[in-house]
Amino acid sequence: MTIDPPSLVEHLMTRVDGTAGSPDPLARLDAAIAVSAESAAAGDQLLDHFVALARQTGHSWTEVGSRLGVSKQAARQRFVERASPLVLPGAATAAPRLQACLDSAAAQARADGATEIGTHHLLAGLFADGVAAAILDGLGVSLGSVRQAAHRLFGPGGAAREETPPMSEEATCAVDVAARHAVDADPSSTSPLMRTEHLLFALVLDPGGRGRRVLGELGVDIAAVKRELDRYVYCPPRRRGSRWKRATTAVAACSFCGRSEQVAGRLVAGPGVHICPACVALSADALRQEDTT
Repeated sequence: MTIDPPSLVEHLMTRVDGTAGSPDPLARLDAAIAVSAESAAAGDQLLDHFVALARQTGHSWTEVGSRLGVSKQAARQRFVERASPLVLPGAATAAPRLQACLDSAAAQARADGATEIGTHHLLAGLFADGVAAAILDGLGVSLGSVRQAAHRLFGPGGAAREETPPMSEEATCAVDVAARHAVDADPSSTSPLMRTEHLLFALVLDPGGRGRRVLGELGVDIAAVKRELDRYVYCPPRRRGSRWKRATTAVAACSFCGRSEQVAGRLVAGPGVHICPACVALSADALRQEDTT
């Protein structure tokens, strides 16, 4: 039933009279305070619902903030902080802009009805804010084109879901790689900040990942992305030396994703290579997909 504003006030006054249970003005005032608080909470829930809907359909915090009459930072702080942020693996801490992108990635996955947050969702989430969004925009890539390409490659989304799904092995691996680059960039910090450019760098490094495959579907020049990222992401140079010296002094790391044994878990060693459990799972998944095509 639709209630126009005057009728809404009358409806609330009727509730006050029913709640007070007494004609005493102070008792009715107490009841009015309680009803007013309930109405304010309902209003907050109403805004939460439709802000989340706007974000899930790709609208930026700038657009949301303009409708609310506040800045994008104020809108993000008001509504994102109420939700539980994704918990990141690794030693690095997500910078506020990256956290907004991760929250957007979760919203994209929920809107798709996905059972996992994939690297294509992480790529879509990067349009929320930060350096990565500016780089992608400069290369002519939009959120809409990323979502359309993802649906072409991996199928259309199902019914939207309310709960946030977990990150896939591939997405977890990408976040771990991004965290490692953040640590390399600031090795003296006890809690280095992982930024949007670190995550974009990790996504473009993985040629078999869903995020990279979406960029390929859109005809994006990966070399151009890397050139833009060179200004923001620090990659320590490889030390020269004999193969024997490198093999005996280097910390064991996965030859595919680059994560150390301390981060990735037990590594399987081969002739001059190592592979972590996550990359084994990704390889098995890729082989299964090839068998079905």
